[in-house]
Amino acid sequence: MGWPDLGKLTFFEVIMTMMSLRIEERVAFAIERLLRADDSWRSLVREMVEQWPEEPPLELGFALVSAASAIETSFTEASPARDAAMQGYRLAALVSMDVYAMQLLGMARERASDLLAYWDIDPFFAKL
Repeated sequence: MGWPDLGKLTFFEVIMTMMSLRIEERVAFAIERLLRADDSWRSLVREMVEQWPEEPPLELGFALVSAASAIETSFTEASPARDAAMQGYRLAALVSMDVYAMQLLGMARERASDLLAYWDIDPFFAKL
C-alpha cells in the first residue's frame, strides 16, 4: 500500500488528511490522560494549552471530542472506561463555552494560550 494519488483527492480530503495527522498527537495525549486511574483529566485542558499554545483553542476541543469518541467506541457500555469518554465530552463542551464567552467579551481567541486571559476572569479550568 503506497501513498494515495493526491491528484485524485478532493481539496476537502486533503485538508481532512492534514488535520488528522496534525491532531493525532493531541488525541493520543487526551486519551492517555482520560484513561488514567487518577484525576489526570482535571489538568488535561491546562496541559494541552501549555503543550500547544499556538493552536486554535477549538482544535483542542476537537481533540477532546475525538479522544472521547475513540474511548467510547473501544469499550463496552458496561466498562468504567466509558466514564472517561463522558469526561472528555464534558471538557470539550467547557472549552467551547469558554471560547464563546471570549467572543462575547471581545477577547482574543485565536490561540489556545488566549484561554489563559479568560481563565483570569473565570478560573474554572485554572482551579480544576
